[in-house]
Amino acid sequence: MEDIEKNMNIIQKDPEQIYPGVLKAVLFDMDNTLFDFVAAKLEACREILSFIWKENVNEEPSVLFRYFLRGVYGFEDYENIQDYMQERNIFTAQDYRKCCEIYEREKLQNLELYPAVTNTLDKLKKLGLKLVIITDADSNHALARLTRVGLLNYFDLIVAADITGTKKPDPAHFLFALEVLGIKPGETLVVGDNIKRDIVPARKLGLRTAYASYGDWRTEGETDQCFDFRLDKFSDMLELFH
Repeated sequence: MEDIEKNMNIIQKDPEQIYPGVLKAVLFDMDNTLFDFVAAKLEACREILSFIWKENVNEEPSVLFRYFLRGVYGFEDYENIQDYMQERNIFTAQDYRKCCEIYEREKLQNLELYPAVTNTLDKLKKLGLKLVIITDADSNHALARLTRVGLLNYFDLIVAADITGTKKPDPAHFLFALEVLGIKPGETLVVGDNIKRDIVPARKLGLRTAYASYGDWRTEGETDQCFDFRLDKFSDMLELFH
């Protein structure tokens, strides 16, 4: 543990020791790295509960949100809403369809970029870096979100779950991007908010890593894992390219 802390102090003081000007591409996780997706989903849950219970809402949005976290279905799957309704004996096909519509509309409309994302991406593009999205969302969701926040044109490649047929921490996303771009692991930086799903698999492949701590909403306390650089805000990554 002392060695990890010592290494992190060196890295944060002098990132050039880790990034000696050889990077050619940056692979970004999307949700909770570029924008606060959890906040958007919570707003969607709030609107669903308002529709279901009208003026008699007595549950917080987090109650419905927890259904998406169970791992029974995917993090995006409508069946999570269905289970919530069925367990309360309020399910009807018509209301369920309406809730799904509300969910898709509200989670998209409530997306907000973290501060300085656009400005930072502008500067990275000017440096000639290839910018890539590495996401567990399907392509249609990724395209919709990036379009909504005005970032779609910044990225040279989008690697989504339906493209590789897998989800992180499976290495397929990273390997696919490396092959398409024709670059080596040591020439690539991965930026993500999830230690297990972004940082660990990237490091196993030899990619450089930047932990987006500002977007990590989890409480497991896994940040003692080794990563190359810690980002307390999105624009911190510009320090790597001075």
